[in-house]
Amino acid sequence: MENKKLAEDEEHLQRLSENVEKIAREKELLTAKSAMHDNLAASIIVMKQYLSGDFGGIDVETVLREWEKNIVFREVEHLSEKEKLFASARSSGVLVQIEGKEPPGKAAEMMYAAMQVCLNNALQYARATELEANVFENETGYTMMIYNNGQPPEREIREGGGLTNLRHRIETEGGRMLVQSFPEFALVIEIPKI
Repeated sequence: MENKKLAEDEEHLQRLSENVEKIAREKELLTAKSAMHDNLAASIIVMKQYLSGDFGGIDVETVLREWEKNIVFREVEHLSEKEKLFASARSSGVLVQIEGKEPPGKAAEMMYAAMQVCLNNALQYARATELEANVFENETGYTMMIYNNGQPPEREIREGGGLTNLRHRIETEGGRMLVQSFPEFALVIEIPKI
């Protein structure tokens, strides 16, 4: 009976192990899809600004560079979220500022991923030229408030692909996300110390 129980426990552990591996693969795939979405969104926004005549320091070289980043996406997948954010901000002429101490490890990656989504949306919908994040630390985690200097939303913001993917990533890590529409846009994320 003990051997039978051990065999059942072993089988149960094997199934759990397979589930953990499956969840890890799905998480990696979601992260890659989210990064690709953000990069494509940034390229489309820069192209749209250029084609509309709202150059704001954007020339044809900037547009081409944005699209080249997407073409070679697989080769640059190893860039950190921070490097991706600052490259996107540079190419679109947006000043990025961070007040407070950068959180370590995964919390920083989540913050920069959130800022990338906010950058894409700020360019597309608010015509912003500055993006700022305030970082606060407490005993259990980090709170980040991200906002821009663009036009305030005319109506309540509904989450689309970028914000929805971001919410999933943050909640998967045990965090929370709040989108504020009025009086101006702000994204508040809370990430536990991991």
